[in-house]
Amino acid sequence: MKARNRILLAAIKNLIAKGDIDKATLILNRLHSVDAAEVIEHLSDEEKQKIFTVWSPESSAEALLEMDEHEQVDIAQHLNPPLIADILEEMPADDATDLIGDLDPQIAENILSLMEKREAAQIRQLLAYGKSTAGGLMTPEFVSLKKTKTAQQAIEKLRQVAAETETIYTLFIVNDENQLVGALSLKDLIIAPAGALLKEIMDPDVIYMEAANDQEEAARLMSKYDLLVLPVVDEEQHLLGIITIDDVVDVIEDEATEDMYRLSGASEFESDVAETSLAAATRSRLPWIILTLMGEVLIVGAIAARFSFLIKAVPALAIYWAAMTSVGGNTSFQTATVAVRGLATGQVDPHSIRRRISREFLLGVSISLITAVILFILARILSSQLAPIAIIVAVANVAIVVSAALIGALVPIIFHRLGIDPAVSSNPLLALVMDGLSLLIYFSIAFGVLRAFGTI
Repeated sequence: MKARNRILLAAIKNLIAKGDIDKATLILNRLHSVDAAEVIEHLSDEEKQKIFTVWSPESSAEALLEMDEHEQVDIAQHLNPPLIADILEEMPADDATDLIGDLDPQIAENILSLMEKREAAQIRQLLAYGKSTAGGLMTPEFVSLKKTKTAQQAIEKLRQVAAETETIYTLFIVNDENQLVGALSLKDLIIAPAGALLKEIMDPDVIYMEAANDQEEAARLMSKYDLLVLPVVDEEQHLLGIITIDDVVDVIEDEATEDMYRLSGASEFESDVAETSLAAATRSRLPWIILTLMGEVLIVGAIAARFSFLIKAVPALAIYWAAMTSVGGNTSFQTATVAVRGLATGQVDPHSIRRRISREFLLGVSISLITAVILFILARILSSQLAPIAIIVAVANVAIVVSAALIGALVPIIFHRLGIDPAVSSNPLLALVMDGLSLLIYFSIAFGVLRAFGTI
């Protein structure tokens, strides 16, 4: 928190304690909504309720929009339903829908019943599409213009409705059946002759998204074409709403955060570990820890027991045990992380999979040869009396790194093809599998080399 906001927080807390809530809200009104939200987040539940009870619904809505969804839900659950209903009516429909969708269904329905019929209907319609779809992400507050209107008529309409819409910088043109037929920038509309028909000056090649598609696809499409706004249509091309760039930024951030947590085996609700309960954080992380712990004991332990005779015959093999499992786990995790990111951004598609796998194979070979030379030299120095050891660790290193690179690249792609989030493939389970495989490769090569040298 900024130093100024800390001072204001203390002042507001003092005013609330004295019962002077009006002065507290006056201070908040003078702040940018981002700073106001930051100050409010550090108030107690009781203090927040006192503020929102007095604060205007418009100002309350602006502050809520700047908070993360967990904080929004927490505040909404502590406010009286009529009050939160008034606040939601001041929020853009898509943002209000996100908040309503995160609430308990009974609480949400109670709030919707207290809202104005038009706003409530919009929210119900957006909820019906599903939170992760383009339809659930869009806002119905947009301007559509008939293709038979003139530029002058379009400008006059914009003057009437601009205040009620989220953006007017890109305008969408429809026919008499409300089907999307073109797009027009505000700049092109302003410089067009007053009597020019919109169908004559519009761009008929419109990039759009169907409402049922995943919101990640919408985010990729807007990123690919550098769009500030994306129209959303139904199967028959009827224009339903628009997705704006600020909503897409939130989607990209949320998806990246979710993937990052899944890569580590944690849960996305741990975004602020200081605010997450100890019990909840423990429940989130413990299953993966237990799984990897038992897996290491059972799988790795079984492999070690199977080749225990090698350790007894050549104890120096134990020195490189950890190095073999570490290089396999690290390589697979690096490769899988790149693959997951490529799938998330759309850089990995059916046409590039073969090239990517070939690239990862060559990269694995390159890295493994360099590290194999390093390991060979170290082994010769540390185990000068046992020449086979250097050969074993060098050859095993190449086999493990190449295998890990291929597995790290293939598993996320296979998961993606099966409809499973690729990020799940790169969590601690992958490290467990690679530990077992690395050890199996290491001891198998050791057995073959030592037998060839007559050591066993």
